[in-house]
Amino acid sequence: MTKLGFSVMLRFYTEHGRFPPGRAEVPDNAVESVAQQVGVARTEIAFHEWSGRTNRFHRNQIRGSLGFRECSVADADAVTD
Repeated sequence: MTKLGFSVMLRFYTEHGRFPPGRAEVPDNAVESVAQQVGVARTEIAFHEWSGRTNRFHRNQIRGSLGFRECSVADADAVTD
C-alpha cells in the first residue's frame, strides 16, 4: 500500500521542491499516471497516510536520495545573516 504513496510523494517533490500536505493537492491524473508506472491500482492512494512516522521516514528517504536534508536552525541563522 505504501508503494503508490511513496511514488506520488517522490514525483511531487521532484516537480515542486516540497511534499504535498495531503491528497487534495495531488491531481487525479497524476495519481493515475504514477499508479500505472508502478503497477498498482490508483485507488490504493486512499490508504496512504499523509502524516505520521511512515510518512516522515519516506520523506527522509526521498530527501536523502536526492541529496537534500531538512533545514536546521543553523541553516536558518546562516540565511538571515
